[in-house]
Amino acid sequence: MALRKEHELFFELSIASVFESAGKDDLALQFYMRAKDVKLPFNHPDLAFAYCGLGSVAYHMEEPAFALRLYLKAKEIRERTLGGDTVDTATVYNNLGCCMFFLERNEESKGYFDLANAILECELGSQHERTLTSLKNLQKIKKSAFGFQGPEFRPLYYIGIPHPAPKAKKKKKGKKGKKKK
Repeated sequence: MALRKEHELFFELSIASVFESAGKDDLALQFYMRAKDVKLPFNHPDLAFAYCGLGSVAYHMEEPAFALRLYLKAKEIRERTLGGDTVDTATVYNNLGCCMFFLERNEESKGYFDLANAILECELGSQHERTLTSLKNLQKIKKSAFGFQGPEFRPLYYIGIPHPAPKAKKKKKGKKGKKKK
């Protein structure tokens, strides 16, 4: 029974991705919604695919807030079923970073891009296409027009460094004035 459900899910996802690639977002949304309604066990990692597809279509339709909510649901499923340090979960982190960047939530965006890049570099290597994409996104947020500065912290202590060329001491001159008799 579960195998039949998986086939049904993959059929719906395949058709949806074809429509999405063709730019027919309305049809892609229909099939992704049908894929989302396929009942799989609670701990099945493929539950996240439909949310990722819906998030992708929403992002391309310039609905980043809706896409963000869908990717957060996919993140929850992926972390619960696969863990947080897998390629599939890192891909969702990268997509979350894109949504956050679109919404001008730069600190969160940078955090997700950092996390995605670290996982992808560890799992796939520094020259893999996905790793290079996440690195490009990370560099984009660092150079963005929004001017990401990062958090500022008070220094814990200061170190006094002597001047490299100290001034020479001046000689004291005698007092000018009346002489005592």
